[in-house]
Amino acid sequence: MSDPGLPPFMNDSAGGPPPMSGGSFAQSMGAFGALLKLQQNISERFPKSKVPWNETRKFLKANTIEAIRSTALYKFNVKLFGEIGLGNIQLISYAPMHYIFAVPNNPVCNFYPALNNQKVCAATTDALYRFFHEDLELECSVEEIECIKSGNEVCKFKVDLQPISAYQIMLDEYDRMILSGIRPPVDDTELKERVRVLTVYKLLDKGQLSEIGSAYMQFAASLQVEEKIFDPPWKIDDELSSIASNHNTFGGAFGEMAKKVQTSDPANAQANEPAINEETRKLQEEAKDTDSFAQLLAKMKNKKE
Repeated sequence: MSDPGLPPFMNDSAGGPPPMSGGSFAQSMGAFGALLKLQQNISERFPKSKVPWNETRKFLKANTIEAIRSTALYKFNVKLFGEIGLGNIQLISYAPMHYIFAVPNNPVCNFYPALNNQKVCAATTDALYRFFHEDLELECSVEEIECIKSGNEVCKFKVDLQPISAYQIMLDEYDRMILSGIRPPVDDTELKERVRVLTVYKLLDKGQLSEIGSAYMQFAASLQVEEKIFDPPWKIDDELSSIASNHNTFGGAFGEMAKKVQTSDPANAQANEPAINEETRKLQEEAKDTDSFAQLLAKMKNKKE
């Protein structure tokens, strides 16, 4: 298999956030308010977006743009950034541990209407860093390499992963067995795929442990890290979508959705308390025979009167 090589990444830094100079006072205040709102969205959403290693592992092992885009983690990243207000971020270039994301019509650029000939998307740069570093637990560096405000067609961001950090999450027990010269209990098809991925990441060379692989295995032998198992942040959304598609009436779907959200909230998991409170239980019963949200509201209003 040929070496995929690395893209010609640039090394200049995007720098810090530019000052909001120029333009009218109203423009400056409006931009400042929008930027504060964006930062608030980032601060609120990111702590709830921590991803388990088994999902990050799928993302790291996907080694084509198409394969990466098909992972649940990538789709979650795109949706999260869009909901926060960072635009429609898309992966456009890839090499092992190196990713370039682009944001066309980047809304962050609108925060600086009077600025030109400079990179201004520090908020997106910071958000990408926080997502990879905090939510995925991957050591990395992130910089903006092109910006619409500098005359480029789209804003582009380069993410470089620290290899040791990436290997620690990417490699599971079977991968480490292969690197130790032991065949894991998998069929030939899976074994060949694992060897291919380990070769792409330069841990194997022609079926043998590479110099990088040998160095990592010596380092890993001293690590005692226990992988935490928990649900990915998109699990509830997936389950609610599945519930909606499997019910013929709004009422039936609403009742089951209410139960799912209630039981998924850690605040409702206290000792000696029912997972579903009485008010929610009544709401579910009303929703069972209701075909629309308007009908449900009408029923609730009549009961109060």
